[in-house]
Amino acid sequence: MSEQSSRFRGGAAAAALAIVAVGVAGCGSDNNSASVSNAINSVNSQAQSVVSQASTAITHAQQQAQSVQSQIQSVQSQAQQNQNQNQNQSQNGGTGNYGY
Repeated sequence: MSEQSSRFRGGAAAAALAIVAVGVAGCGSDNNSASVSNAINSVNSQAQSVVSQASTAITHAQQQAQSVQSQIQSVQSQAQQNQNQNQNQSQNGGTGNYGY
């Protein structure tokens, strides 16, 4: 996840630099419309990259959450089975194994 965060910060920094470039390009003569256009295209590209990276990070987080939820359900199921087994053994005069 830290890798995704690092990429996100890098993309955001690049987008900020591109915005600064637009501001600098606007300070020159009227012949710099190509530079402004290129800077705008760069900002758009960086923004798309940031959105893509954020989407990937969200998808990864959702997958991890689903995995954790599955593990929790498995543990709960095992605990319920152990409890049922212990109750059955207690009713039959046994001592119960408490999952051991």
